[in-house]
Amino acid sequence: MTGAEFSEVDFDLLADYVGGALDGTPDEAVVAALIVGHPGWRRAHAELDAAAGAMTSALRSWGEEPEPMPAEFVARLDAAFAAEAAGGGEAGSGSAASGSSPRAGEFDVAASGAIHSAPGGDGAAPGRHLVAVPDGEERATTARKRVRRWKWAAPAGIAAGVLAFVGFGVQQLGGADSADDSSAAGSAQGAEHALALPAGPGQISSSGIDYNRGTLAQAAAQALSAPADTGQTGSAPRAPGQQPPAPRTGAADDSRNKGAEPTGGVMAERNEALDRLRVREALLACLDAIAGANGAGPVTAQTIDYARYEGAPALIVQFTAANGSWVWAAGAGCGTPASGADKLGSAKVG
Repeated sequence: MTGAEFSEVDFDLLADYVGGALDGTPDEAVVAALIVGHPGWRRAHAELDAAAGAMTSALRSWGEEPEPMPAEFVARLDAAFAAEAAGGGEAGSGSAASGSSPRAGEFDVAASGAIHSAPGGDGAAPGRHLVAVPDGEERATTARKRVRRWKWAAPAGIAAGVLAFVGFGVQQLGGADSADDSSAAGSAQGAEHALALPAGPGQISSSGIDYNRGTLAQAAAQALSAPADTGQTGSAPRAPGQQPPAPRTGAADDSRNKGAEPTGGVMAERNEALDRLRVREALLACLDAIAGANGAGPVTAQTIDYARYEGAPALIVQFTAANGSWVWAAGAGCGTPASGADKLGSAKVG
């Protein structure tokens, strides 16, 4: 027999059914239907019914032969009966004459007067019924135990309350520490991102220059030597050999030629494909992606140019890292989960 055979059997309910506790209740019909319709219930009922019958027979056989009373108790009872008959109910003297005194935890039959007589129905000696009454010492012992339990219960309850309060305090302190740690971690991350960007607005430009593999490495030196982008025409860095762009007039053209550090909003529009990277958060994500692709730890951008690379919109980033100084051309998808760094080309410049 395995437990899997009876996995759907409610043994408590089945035991009540076998013992007769469900007789006359709605559950009786339910269990009877389960026994008839389910093999598992049927087998369990057969085994439980057989076990209950065997247990009942064993208990009945044990009760057929009564256990004899110990001789010590027989002698004490005989002495008590004799003392009552001789002294007119003065059971105390009979107990003293017997030379025995009840021990702690035993019932003092003689001293308690626990022998009650009832008239016999046929005129014979009255039948006697014994009533067990605890003596005084046992009652005192029980009372002392009860008091002792209460004495232990009070400190235990106080200790439980103290532990609960201390646990709450520790949790609050832990939460405060976690908040401080999170704040410190956020500050550190913000500082790291701040270091990743160029120091001033002059290091970020929107030249629109179309770089290629040959001019990418030379662009770094030209960008570093170029004056800060103040919005004047012709101030944007140019690739070697490329003619400067034609001068523009008017306030609208002048505003489109300005380069500014990305902020929480969007920078002046240069190339619609690169508009996303004019937002500070997107630019930082792009620099993080470049650092991951470079594989030499954090990078520090020195110049950033919103331009082109071999005709495609590109972010030209010169940066330093543990493996030297580099110029990377990153596509418009730089910093997105799908494109990563979106590397179009690179050149080592130091």
